[in-house]
Amino acid sequence: MSTIPTNLARVPNFLASQIMLASIQNSNQRLLQTQVQISTGKAVNRPSDNVVAASSIGVLDDLLERRDQRLKNLSHADAVLNTADGALAEASDNLLQAKEVGLGQIGVGSDADTRKTEARVIDGILNSLLQTANSKYQDLYLFGGTSTARQPMVDLLGGLRYTGQGEGLITDSGLNSTGRITTSGEEVFGSLSARVQGSADLDPQLTGSTRLLDLNGARGLGVTLGTINVDVGGTDVSVDLSDAATADDVITALQTAIQTVDAGATVSIDAGTGNRFAIAGNTVAITISDLGADGAAADLGLTGTYAIAGGTGQDIDPKLTERTSLSSLTGVTVPLGTIRLANGGQTRDLDLSSAQTVQDVMNAVAGLNIGIRVEVADTADRLNFINELSGGQMSIGEVAGGTTATELGVRSFTGSTLLSDFNNGRGVSIATGGVDPVSGLPDPTRDVDFTISLKDGTSFDVDLEDVATVQDVLDQINAAATTAGLAVPADFEAALATDGNGITLTDNTVGANPTAVTAQNNSQAADDLGILGSTTSATLAGEDRATVAVDSLFSHLIALRDALDADDSRGINFAVQGLDTDIARLAEARADIGVRAKRVSDAITHEQDLMIQDKSLKSNLQDLDMTEAAVRFSTLQQQLQAGLITTTKASSLSLLDFLQ
Repeated sequence: MSTIPTNLARVPNFLASQIMLASIQNSNQRLLQTQVQISTGKAVNRPSDNVVAASSIGVLDDLLERRDQRLKNLSHADAVLNTADGALAEASDNLLQAKEVGLGQIGVGSDADTRKTEARVIDGILNSLLQTANSKYQDLYLFGGTSTARQPMVDLLGGLRYTGQGEGLITDSGLNSTGRITTSGEEVFGSLSARVQGSADLDPQLTGSTRLLDLNGARGLGVTLGTINVDVGGTDVSVDLSDAATADDVITALQTAIQTVDAGATVSIDAGTGNRFAIAGNTVAITISDLGADGAAADLGLTGTYAIAGGTGQDIDPKLTERTSLSSLTGVTVPLGTIRLANGGQTRDLDLSSAQTVQDVMNAVAGLNIGIRVEVADTADRLNFINELSGGQMSIGEVAGGTTATELGVRSFTGSTLLSDFNNGRGVSIATGGVDPVSGLPDPTRDVDFTISLKDGTSFDVDLEDVATVQDVLDQINAAATTAGLAVPADFEAALATDGNGITLTDNTVGANPTAVTAQNNSQAADDLGILGSTTSATLAGEDRATVAVDSLFSHLIALRDALDADDSRGINFAVQGLDTDIARLAEARADIGVRAKRVSDAITHEQDLMIQDKSLKSNLQDLDMTEAAVRFSTLQQQLQAGLITTTKASSLSLLDFLQ
């Protein structure tokens, strides 16, 4: 409290007036400060009021602002997830209805007209599910993965193409783990194919322009750049590779450093393996090691001693990327040839002779706009061709005896293709376990699947028991022909088509009879393999029954609708089986969304509790105790009034007052 000393009468008048003025000013200042506090309701209005409290308040203000934004994010995420859950609930009901329709049309109780009528019901369900797939919340598409600004499912070539990407959009929710608020259409609906995964390890070769970022490294850990030590005949030279970006940069830096001691030494890419560096001294041996814990020399496969005769490092395993030059791919002939791609009833022969990089191949395929996408596999050593078109049948084959699709490892119909992948996963129905109805004993003749008849009248039976791949089928057919006394391939040969896809039966015999394949024992194997029928030409060209379909609920619904229209009981049954998988996948996706929604809801409650605590702490530091401030204000008023009265009396005293 500001006071006026009682001994003012014994000091000079000027000093007394200064002391009294300072006291009054101090009281006025404190009174004004209290008035400001009362009018604002805050004890701290500026940092100078309380430096320590102001610092804490600033930290709390920042924290509260972050919590407020996080709460907005969580509220938005909660709304998005709840909307998605509602959409999936409706989708589940639609799928169950479609399954009920399909089950009702299996068996003898249905006729063609009834099935055509039910096909229109499936059409309606398809349209409803399409709307579900394109559901959005505030212009945010729910099932497009990370691609939330464009419609995930679009019409293309009579099917539905998925254009989404990624697993889902992530928001700052304050949770320890990342929380997706949108979902991939592939996860919910199964919107992409997965079978045509490259079968060939393209094993890219190291080139001077290969980026160090695109190397797996000798230890499989990538490449960490730093300084390495090079011992050139006993002289240590440090080589800083921290700024190196390509293999050429490493070669230049190493060779320049080594040649300061051994002028004729060379550093290059090993021509024999194409996946490591080669170092040769001129007059002395060279030893390379790491300096410190960077591990650059180990990652680049350079650690070790290189004799004067030269030596090579370790395999640094270049990755396959969009930038990879096609000329660096192992086992691939460049320029590339032409491949045949088919999907959605459209067939395109794609000339890749002008392609220079993997990206060029990707762009060329995408430019066809038939729902096929090329991507680098997660293993970074092969290419995958992905079918994005639900309702489309993708096929990748050769043209006129070319080998490009095979060399790239992406031909969809090869000797290693599994029979279980034929006919959209239905496989090949093979007769097996036949028994004689009289004796009850096994009867091998009842296991014959089909008979092949040739132009010269020769015929032979084919039993496909214990076959698993296309090559097994070819071997079995050719073996049966050999057993029948035919020379393979001079008289007859079963082989892969050299133009397009499928199995071809070449008949070189002479005669007036057609070449024919006839089913036996009610086996559907020949039909499932696409070779049932006859021809008068030299070659019976089979159909491609190993096309790649998208295993999605849209594909299954389209298949069910088409089977109903075609009065195809077998197709209806298979489509209904596919719907079982779709229903289970949808249930899993909905459960996952439910778990995420629960976590978001709990996070909202937790964040609100923390915000209340932070606001309470800030209030304790900043807000004013109005009762205490009112008492203080009244006291200051009295103090100021007393000071003014005292000053007035003291200022009016003179020497005569003290002489009396």
